[in-house]
Amino acid sequence: MTKIRYLINGSIIIGIFVVLHIIFPRNLSNWLQWTDQLFSGTNPGHLALFIPGIAVFVLFVLLYGINFLASFGKLRYPEGSENFQPAISVIIPAKDEEKIIGETLESYVKSKYPPGKLELIVVASGSTDKTVEICQSYQDRLTMKILTEPLPKKGKPAALNLGLKHASHELLCIFDADTHVQENSLLYLVRHLHNPDISAVQGPIQVRNWNVNKLTKALTLDFAYFITGAGLYAEIRNHLGRTLWIVGRNYCIRKKVMEEVGGWNEDSLAEDMHLTVQLAMLKKEVKYAPDALCSETVPTDFESFKRQRQRWVAGYSQGMDAFMKLDVRTVLLRNFGMLHYGHMGNYALAFLIATFLVGFIAQDLYVTLLCIITCIFIFGQFVNALRKFGNGRYRVLLYYPLYFVCIFYMFYVQFKKKEGIEWDKTQK
Repeated sequence: MTKIRYLINGSIIIGIFVVLHIIFPRNLSNWLQWTDQLFSGTNPGHLALFIPGIAVFVLFVLLYGINFLASFGKLRYPEGSENFQPAISVIIPAKDEEKIIGETLESYVKSKYPPGKLELIVVASGSTDKTVEICQSYQDRLTMKILTEPLPKKGKPAALNLGLKHASHELLCIFDADTHVQENSLLYLVRHLHNPDISAVQGPIQVRNWNVNKLTKALTLDFAYFITGAGLYAEIRNHLGRTLWIVGRNYCIRKKVMEEVGGWNEDSLAEDMHLTVQLAMLKKEVKYAPDALCSETVPTDFESFKRQRQRWVAGYSQGMDAFMKLDVRTVLLRNFGMLHYGHMGNYALAFLIATFLVGFIAQDLYVTLLCIITCIFIFGQFVNALRKFGNGRYRVLLYYPLYFVCIFYMFYVQFKKKEGIEWDKTQK
């Protein structure tokens, strides 16, 4: 059904523009006059303009339009999964997290997930602060294992693999140390796994400190829409039957699947991307749980933001050769998705400028209308993202210029040298 929806949405967009192309007054558009001359055979030379024009239409108007239509509605959970509450093991890497781990554990105390079926595994290996002591103070309220044995390598993947060894249950839920679950987060996160054919489930992450400054407000828009927070774009991909990406936290995966892939890659700075490619290669199905909302804090200064994103990009670049060997198609499609949909906000500025140039200078109203509609498709997705995953905080759209800077930085940093970057805790 999901693939059919892709075709239906595409047919709707194409149908609208076919009608528009037919009824639009020719005297208001040089583009339409040139198109008519091309197909009537009176000026074949206009083919040089028509081909790139069609490419722009397909890449932006059509694809963004399909996603815009898919941004409405909700995903369905498996029938009969309402009371599906299996035993789960939650793995939380938490080295030197004394400032935040208490509030995180408090969110699990408030969770409505059956306490007898909830096992927490806190990997505090290498901690030199009071992380272990704080966790121990919660052991009378939570079923918890606190792991402190040395890790073979620095970083989150090694911590997760240690947690994997000690996990008692078949379903593993992965969260960061500052990720707070809501009362029903875990209940929704596991529901898709009622279907034995589903291997993993990803949930959305919201920004908890969204109102601190301009940067956190801009990142709220980023989290609500793109894969940074597994926001609306993840839901759109599931609506359209496309491969879903694991984003490193707020996901649940079957233990046997992790054992099948050999655990998390301890040599990777982007273990989530490596896992995504492995799942795609093995044809494992990943679903999205939009109601499994959790929250975390984001960097409050641009230097911390830059270091975080440099590590993300370095991890992706570092593993590119390995990813390509695993599954070329998945990597290429993800690259396209990152560049085309991840930078949608950048393209929006280009279409806003084109609207002005074409409308007021070239005075081609048909092309101007296409530019305006594309902007509606783009900003309509941002609005829907904030409605669904941004708690309706539409005012953060005012910080779109800073959001533009943030995602442009992600593009820029891909071309910088990445040697010497290693696992490090993001300062927030």
